[in-house]
Amino acid sequence: MDSIILHVDLNSFFASVAQQNHPFLRGKPVGIIKAIGRTCVIANSDEAKKFGVKTGMSLSEVKTLCPQIILVPADFSQYAEITKKFIKLMDNYSDQVEVFSLDEVFLDATWTAVFFGGPVNLAKKIQSTVQEQLGECLGVSIGIAKNKFLAKLASSLALRKNFFIINDENQAEVLNSAKFEDVCGIGRRLTQRLKVMGITNLGQIVKTPEKILAAEFGPFWAFELKRLARGEDNSSLITQDQLPDAKSVSRTYTLFKNTRDPIIIKALIRNLVEEACFKLRKMGLVGRQFGLAIRGDDFNQSNCVTRKIFTDNNQQIFNQLYAIYIRWHWPYSVRFAGVWISLLTRKKYLPRPLFLNDQKQERILQTMDQINKTYGDYTIYPATLINQTIIRPEVNGYTKL
Repeated sequence: MDSIILHVDLNSFFASVAQQNHPFLRGKPVGIIKAIGRTCVIANSDEAKKFGVKTGMSLSEVKTLCPQIILVPADFSQYAEITKKFIKLMDNYSDQVEVFSLDEVFLDATWTAVFFGGPVNLAKKIQSTVQEQLGECLGVSIGIAKNKFLAKLASSLALRKNFFIINDENQAEVLNSAKFEDVCGIGRRLTQRLKVMGITNLGQIVKTPEKILAAEFGPFWAFELKRLARGEDNSSLITQDQLPDAKSVSRTYTLFKNTRDPIIIKALIRNLVEEACFKLRKMGLVGRQFGLAIRGDDFNQSNCVTRKIFTDNNQQIFNQLYAIYIRWHWPYSVRFAGVWISLLTRKKYLPRPLFLNDQKQERILQTMDQINKTYGDYTIYPATLINQTIIRPEVNGYTKL
C-alpha cells in the first residue's frame, strides 16, 4: 500500500495575513517589507505577483513594475501566531505532521484519509477548515502523492486554494515536464550548471547517463539527481516530538607526520567515517548533518552539509564528506582530520526503508557490524582501507547509551 502524503502550503502567507487583518488591502497588490525604510520586498500578494513582482526585488524595481503597490511592514509575531493555529488545525487530520516551514507542513494521511472519505475529500476539508478558522484570505494549496518529494512538487503545481495529485498514472508526465524551480532539492546554482549541460527538465536527467552527471557533480549528486528525477523519496516525516537533541557523534585523529598522499588522506577520512558510523549505529541513532575538519601546515578548514534524510550509512556519509574535501582543492599537507555527525534522532522513530536497494544496504551494514562484533573490529572493512594503517576505536562513553 502506497503512503498518502499531503503537502499543505499557505498561499502568499505574509501578504495574505495582512489582507486578512486589513480588509482595505484585499484585492490590491501588496508588498511586505521587513520594516519601514527597508529597500526590498520579502513577500508579495497574488495581485502583486501578476505584475511580475518577486521576492527580493528592490523597491525601485517593484514600483516600476507595479506603481500602485501598497507596502506593508512585516508583523512576525502575528505570523507566528497564525502558524501555531495552522499547525494545531493540521494535528486534527493526522498524528504525523512535519512542520517544514512557517507556512507549510507535511501530513502522513496513510491511515487517516479513510475517515474523511479519501485523500481528495481530506484536502477539501483542510482547505475549507483553514479558511473558516484562520480567515477567508488564508487559502492553502495542497499536493497529494505517495512521498514527500512528490507531494511538495504537486503543491507547487496546484492552483491557489486548490490541490494537485501525483499518482502512478501521471507521475512520469509530471516529472518530465516539471521545471527545476518547482523541484525541492534543485537550487538556482545547480539549475544553472544543468542548463549549461543542456539539461532543462527532470526527464532529461533520467536520460543522461549517471557517469556524465558524476563527472560534473560528483557521485553523490549524480545519484541524488537521478533519484529526484525518478520521483524517489523514502524520507519519513519528522514530527515535533521527534526533533533531535543538539548533540553529535564525532571522531578525530592526528597523524604521526604530515602527509600529502591523496590515498592516505582519503583512507583517513573513510576510516573516521567508519568509526563515527559504528558509534552511531551502536547507539541506535541516525543523523542528517555531516561535517569535516582538516588541519595541516598551520592552516585549517572545516565545513558541513545538511541533508533532509537521516542516515547511518557509512558510504553515503563518506561520499558527502569526501566531496567536501575535493571541493576545497586542499594544497597543504594534512596532519589532523575530524568528522562529525549531528542533528540526530533515534532510528526507531523512522520507518523501515521502502526501496529494495535501501533494504539491501541496511542488511549489509547489519551483517558487517555483527561480523566485526563477533570476530573483532575491522575483520571486514572497505577496500579504501586496504594496505592502510587502520585507526582503531576509542574507548568513550558512547557505548554506555
